[in-house]
Amino acid sequence: MKKQITLNLMLCAAALALLFGCAAPTGAPARSPTVASGSPVVAAPPAVSQEAALDKNEVIVDKAVPAQAEVVSLLAKITPAQQARINQALKPVGLDAQAQSNVSQATPKIRAFVERLSCIRQYNDGGSVVLQNMAAPGVSFKFFVPPMHGTKLHSKSSCLTVSAIALKPLSYQGLAGIQIKVSYLAEDSGETTTSNHEINKNNKGVWWFTR
Repeated sequence: MKKQITLNLMLCAAALALLFGCAAPTGAPARSPTVASGSPVVAAPPAVSQEAALDKNEVIVDKAVPAQAEVVSLLAKITPAQQARINQALKPVGLDAQAQSNVSQATPKIRAFVERLSCIRQYNDGGSVVLQNMAAPGVSFKFFVPPMHGTKLHSKSSCLTVSAIALKPLSYQGLAGIQIKVSYLAEDSGETTTSNHEINKNNKGVWWFTR
């Protein structure tokens, strides 16, 4: 009798083991980790110092950029012949190699300056503001009297013609400078006038007008 009970218990245990071994798992399948997809993080651009911003501005200003649209109305319209005369006057002779190199570097800005200067119609209408973006830091042309203001009979609707430009290269403590004397002719009235200026190269190699 005992042997029969023992045998029955062993059969039951074997059946239970077989049952649990073949049963399918009932738990939820494991999930793979997910990565949240948001907008990409964009780093803020580095702050630009005032000096760095000035450097960028200098590079742009050192080119012969046109006058701003808001001040073009303050200028008379220059003719191609008058522009050609300025270009011809800016070809000095008899300079040594270093002086000629400095003049060549400064010529684009000198040309733009003289061209605007010869076309400023009046002193009291704010016309000299067209020169300001070529002025050295701290220098203002706000009260500068343009050459056309000295003429009495010339029609302010046309530019003065540049008859001559005298360039005198200078050196200040190793930095280059150029004194400029511009002579003008009013072709309609025969009046003449002059203006004197100076352009200097700063320690970053940029040319600015100081007067």
